[in-house]
Amino acid sequence: MKRKAILLVGILVTLMLVTGCSTRKNTAGTRFYHALTTRYNVYFNGNEAYKAGLQAQQQGNKDNYMEMLPLYPIGNKETTGIGTSDYERAIEKAQKAIRQHSIKRRPIRKPGRAYTDEYKKWLARREFNPFINRAWMLLGKAQYQKGDFPEAAATFSYIARLYDGQTNITSEALIWLSRCYSALGWQYDAEDALSRVNNDSLPPTLAVPYASATGNFLLGSQRYREAVPHLEKTARKEKNKQQKARCYYLLGQTYQTLQQPEQAYQAYSKVIRLNPPYELALSARIRQTEVMPTANSRKITGKLLRLSKDEKNKEYLDQIYYALGNVYLAEKDTVQALAAYHKGIEKSTRNDVEKGILQLTLGNLYWQQARYAEAQKAYAEAIGLIDKAHREYATITNRSEILDELVPHTNAIQLQDSLQHLARLPEAERMAAIEKIIAQVIAREEAERKAAEEAEREANRQKMREEAESQLPATSIISRPGQENAVTTPQPLQSTIGGKQDWYFYNPQLVEQGKAEFQRLWGRRKLEDNWRRKNKTVVALDDFEAIDYSESEESVAKKDTIHGNQGNETIDSSIPQKEENEKNTADSIAGDTHRPEYYLTQIPLTEEAMQASNTLLSEALYGAGMIFKDRMQDFKRAEAAFERLVREFPDFAQADEAYYQLFLTELALNYYGELPALQRAEKYKAELIARFPKSRYAKTLADPDFAENAVYGKQREDSLYARAYKHFQLGDTTTVRSAEHLSAEIYPLGQHRPKFMFLNAVTRLQGGETDQYLAILKELVQQYPQNEITDLAAHILKGVQEGRLLARDSHTFGSIWQRRNAELAEAGKLTSDSLSGSAILPPDSAFSTERNTPFLYILAYEEGKVNENMLLFEVARYNFSTFLVKNFDLAFAHERGIGMLQIRPFSNYDEAQQYFRRLYANPEMATRLSGMRAILISEANYEQLIKQYSFDDYDTFYRAHFSSIPEPELKGYTLDEPLLNLPTEEEERQKEENLPTEEDDPENGVIFED
Repeated sequence: MKRKAILLVGILVTLMLVTGCSTRKNTAGTRFYHALTTRYNVYFNGNEAYKAGLQAQQQGNKDNYMEMLPLYPIGNKETTGIGTSDYERAIEKAQKAIRQHSIKRRPIRKPGRAYTDEYKKWLARREFNPFINRAWMLLGKAQYQKGDFPEAAATFSYIARLYDGQTNITSEALIWLSRCYSALGWQYDAEDALSRVNNDSLPPTLAVPYASATGNFLLGSQRYREAVPHLEKTARKEKNKQQKARCYYLLGQTYQTLQQPEQAYQAYSKVIRLNPPYELALSARIRQTEVMPTANSRKITGKLLRLSKDEKNKEYLDQIYYALGNVYLAEKDTVQALAAYHKGIEKSTRNDVEKGILQLTLGNLYWQQARYAEAQKAYAEAIGLIDKAHREYATITNRSEILDELVPHTNAIQLQDSLQHLARLPEAERMAAIEKIIAQVIAREEAERKAAEEAEREANRQKMREEAESQLPATSIISRPGQENAVTTPQPLQSTIGGKQDWYFYNPQLVEQGKAEFQRLWGRRKLEDNWRRKNKTVVALDDFEAIDYSESEESVAKKDTIHGNQGNETIDSSIPQKEENEKNTADSIAGDTHRPEYYLTQIPLTEEAMQASNTLLSEALYGAGMIFKDRMQDFKRAEAAFERLVREFPDFAQADEAYYQLFLTELALNYYGELPALQRAEKYKAELIARFPKSRYAKTLADPDFAENAVYGKQREDSLYARAYKHFQLGDTTTVRSAEHLSAEIYPLGQHRPKFMFLNAVTRLQGGETDQYLAILKELVQQYPQNEITDLAAHILKGVQEGRLLARDSHTFGSIWQRRNAELAEAGKLTSDSLSGSAILPPDSAFSTERNTPFLYILAYEEGKVNENMLLFEVARYNFSTFLVKNFDLAFAHERGIGMLQIRPFSNYDEAQQYFRRLYANPEMATRLSGMRAILISEANYEQLIKQYSFDDYDTFYRAHFSSIPEPELKGYTLDEPLLNLPTEEEERQKEENLPTEEDDPENGVIFED
């Protein structure tokens, strides 16, 4: 009997192997076999790799507790790369499972089988392997945790369509789809995905994931109050202890944002009770001090100061002083707040995002106080430390760029005002002020020296501790209070402390390490005083520069000549030694910041020096005023700068423009509610017209249609320029020059004025008036140095200076698709002595007609007119749902105002052509890609295109050499197999033989509900 049973089992297994291997058959046996094989073979290995990746990601995740945490660790940019190899293995296994075990062929209906609604739904399915959905979910999850959010979104979107009607599977896919969209910042799409989840019929296993995804979306939308109940449920149900602590910390931050301090305090207490890693527990304690009642500010600051003195908190002093500064700031004590933030930066041991947040906070505070030099320094430091995805990154980048322009002007104003003030003082008071500055310089240098020595001693002690710890057994772990599973070992005995080896220079290894560290930070420095300073003429109060107004023009010219001739001419060395020594002594005294002579040489004590100082001051006032007005919209400070300029420096070279800018500033102040500003505007308008009646600014304001032009002028100027450009293309020189004349008379300050001038210049060249052409270009460069057309004008002028010839047909104006690489032409890389570009090798000679070479497919568009994230998602989704095996690389590039989504690799032209045909055969994709240029180009031709040719050049070449090539047949195409395994005609004819009917009923041993 036993032998019969064994024989029967063997026969069943053999039959299963024979009948179950093919996914072309859909029987109870094939479904059972492929589900079993998927689950315990390929899927199992992939899932193990996925779990290993999750564990590595959780262990390697580093949160920034000074800012709102992301709900999921993958929200931290640095975490994205952790566990990549594990996730790639999981993706590979999931794809293999789908490829080898997916069953899409419908079973043959058993004769006489009742055609119930349930049976109809089962037959309507597009996938019949009851376990393959797990492989699909594994694929999407691994892509998500890897940080490939567009690919993951495409996967989950496809799952939702593939399993339409199977609520549990589609709900889980939509939850993960929402997480992908939130990670991409597509909040509308994330909300839409969640709205498609049937919340009423969710199984218990999906209740927490749904709450978590909803909370994540609401946080991303800054709907904090709505997010709270979802976060509470997520934190309460979370099983992983570390993630649970993170959730409660985030909940506390959310309550803190909503100004609910009591609830926030309780949430942080729950974090501490979970005994999380030490840094998280410490951060929770610090946060608790921020939500305590402000009446207890002394108690709070005392607690934070005690935390700062604890040795085990040495690594986290930046966080502690940041919290301390916030407490002071809440009390309106900005002096103490600034001191705390500076202390946090000074004590920071991590050149990381925490330090960046401190610099960002400092910069914002200095910006509010109009301390622009300090704000510039803080922002410059912050930009290099915080992530580009930070919510304030764009703001501080913009502010940093503004301050880079503004600070030289404000520093010049401060410096010249200080120097002129000293110049006007009686000699005794002037010398007393200088002696006071010298005392401040000495005191500051002494403080710096002591701080440097203390830092050096501390660094030595730290290195010795690290060396001693490195000699401990490798298995020893020095634990921190609050850390779990830590093995505590005794601290190493500091046997050398107090002995000879404690002195840094007795240890040759430490000396060499110190030298290497110094060179890494400072480079190789000459042994001299004040070596740390980039500019050794700058003193403590930033009030002086090494400007010697008393130098004569002859001495300056002589100095320039000597410097300019280094290495080319022999300098006379016959100066007597005595005179040379005296000169060196005088130079040494004049360059010594501890001597009064250093400062006296910079003070404008003569009339010529005072005039030079006034020139610097007036230019700085104008520059600062323009930045205040146009870049910062700080109209009050702009008004102060321009008003002082026209009042104190009436002979300023650009006084007419200063009046005009002051007029516009007053109009802006009136617009924002300062009614008296309108009267001041009329006053400055009258002064401008009276003092500068021939100025273009005076003509503009004197125009009786000025108010109407202010409202409709832009549209009218646009229309005038469009007409001029159209006639320029037609060769109608008269109309172009007439339009340019109208532009000068009616719109002298118009946006298109530089373009009108350029068109006028080109018509002069076409008429043979070369001198007029060059004169207009020079005027254009001088008047509009920042305009985009100026670059082209300057390029032409430079070419003429270098001896290049001008051609009458030099300029071809067209769309961005006609632009060539002007930079290479300027560098002399094109074989032409003409600026016309006509001597560039013709496309037929430069481009290759080779088809059997790697190609790429490009979707090109004008920059700024396409949502690149959405384009990437749509193409990735199309590729994923169309090609199962073939993987494409998608990358963006930008060139000459054109954006490109590059899709590769393709082995040859035929593959690229097949991809192009199939892409545009999809009606949905064809609609989405309308308006873009589709470009099929070989890698070699792409290099030529980028070097020197326009896109229209290549288009002409392509039409001549490729468009006439017969399109390859789709039969037997090499790209990939379609995702749906549809049966061939031969298989359809043989389906009766291949599919036995007695096992096709799902009731025969295999349940068709997953």
